[in-house]
Amino acid sequence: MSDPVLLEVADLRFGWPSGEEALRGVSLALAEGETLALIGRNGAGKSTLLLHLNGILHGTRAVRVRGTPVEDWPADELRATVGLVFEDPRDQLFMPTVLEDVSFGPLNLGLRSEQARERALSVLAGVGAEGLADRAPHHLSAGQMRRVALATVLAMEPELLVIDEPVMALDPEGREAIIALLASLPQAKIIATHDLALVGELCDTVAVMDAGRIHATGPVGEILRDGGLLRAHGLRAPRNG
Repeated sequence: MSDPVLLEVADLRFGWPSGEEALRGVSLALAEGETLALIGRNGAGKSTLLLHLNGILHGTRAVRVRGTPVEDWPADELRATVGLVFEDPRDQLFMPTVLEDVSFGPLNLGLRSEQARERALSVLAGVGAEGLADRAPHHLSAGQMRRVALATVLAMEPELLVIDEPVMALDPEGREAIIALLASLPQAKIIATHDLALVGELCDTVAVMDAGRIHATGPVGEILRDGGLLRAHGLRAPRNG
């Protein structure tokens, strides 16, 4: 028996006030526990799509989480269920210390200060950042920032992680550490990335996006072996793909 559907996107359309059509009928589905890679050239619409999944942007009523349109979810509850990790972790971190940043979400969920602190410290330990609690976020390395940004979302205990370019600008050691961390997490995931080697290491299925549309979906091995498909959408297969 297949796993229950966690997320459904059906013919999602969205245009910017300028008139530019950014999403042109996007459809996809994600099951519990699945990790889906969203790949495509710059400007394909990947980040715009991700911003619809927890209600930051709203197009047509086309996104459902657990069968309920995102517009019908209380905003705080939706963003605790679908946790979005931005491409630039500096967009996620805004408090004076790491501990305050990671505690912020649990406090907004109604936890008492000590409960929020305990959860934040536990999550920081889980992402290998327990020694950073008292540091200022803007003094962290790129890899440390990415761990802490992920921790701010994990502290909300989401069912689905939506992650935009998780290894961008990391050195090889930092890249491998983040991939190992993501692989260890039990949540369902949607990962937008240009790193097709990461896709092969981490993901179950792939959706190829270009010009605001999904052009192909399928198992990782099938999609990454289709060099013609990848080249047609501005992508290059990994060397071991």
